[in-house]
Amino acid sequence: MNVVSTTKPARRGSFTDALRAQMRVIGALILRELHTRYGRENVGYLWMFLEPLLLATVIGLMHYESGHSPGGSDIKPLPFGVIGYTTFILFRGIVSRAEGALEANAPLLYHRSVTVLDIVFSRALLEFASVFCVFAILMALMVFSGLADPPARPLYIMLGWGLMWWFCVGQSLVITAITYEQRTVGRLVHPYAYFMTGLSGAFYMVAWLPPAVQAWAGWLPTTTVFETVRYGWFETATDDYAFYGYCSAFCLIQMWAGLVGIRMMREKVHLS
Repeated sequence: MNVVSTTKPARRGSFTDALRAQMRVIGALILRELHTRYGRENVGYLWMFLEPLLLATVIGLMHYESGHSPGGSDIKPLPFGVIGYTTFILFRGIVSRAEGALEANAPLLYHRSVTVLDIVFSRALLEFASVFCVFAILMALMVFSGLADPPARPLYIMLGWGLMWWFCVGQSLVITAITYEQRTVGRLVHPYAYFMTGLSGAFYMVAWLPPAVQAWAGWLPTTTVFETVRYGWFETATDDYAFYGYCSAFCLIQMWAGLVGIRMMREKVHLS
């Protein structure tokens, strides 16, 4: 007697197909964002790299001209400034553009396959790709010219950038959800991003701070990010003030809050 199997192996294939379709959606959103943000006039897409490249170079040169050595023998002013500022540009780019992200892409929600989450992810991925390329180009040029030493622990560099991206995506989800109806709150996003320039840990090491302030600095997840990236690049740097468990828990809770907020907001979106 033949037994007919009732299992449906196509379910796995359908999940794979859905995942591929979602990747195509995000890819299309990235291409649209590229064209919308940079266009084809003048330098076009190159401005995606030139803008953070110019800003990071100026900040790095300011540290270099100051002649102040930030730390150990291999922690030189120029790479210290470039590492801090390029990593912070990722935060500023993703968080600052979270406010108004839905309004700028609202017509895309007519397509059933496009969601608010896709819009936020595509913008964050584009920002990560452009800023990390700038970081890699600048640091490679400095290494080849003798202005910086090669990275001591490359995996920690990737860990730091991954934590920063995770932190920024969660925060952008929260901001997108809150500012959709609260326009007044949206006006505070850009001042908040500039306020974090000096507070985030981009231009100081926690070890420089007084002991009483060090405890407070540890509560900022961004200080763990910057301490991790510096630990990854500089041989004499330490990760004594990098709290990976706390930073991951903060990012996880923030991501959950952002997803819940997006789900609640989705019911209030009206397309005219």
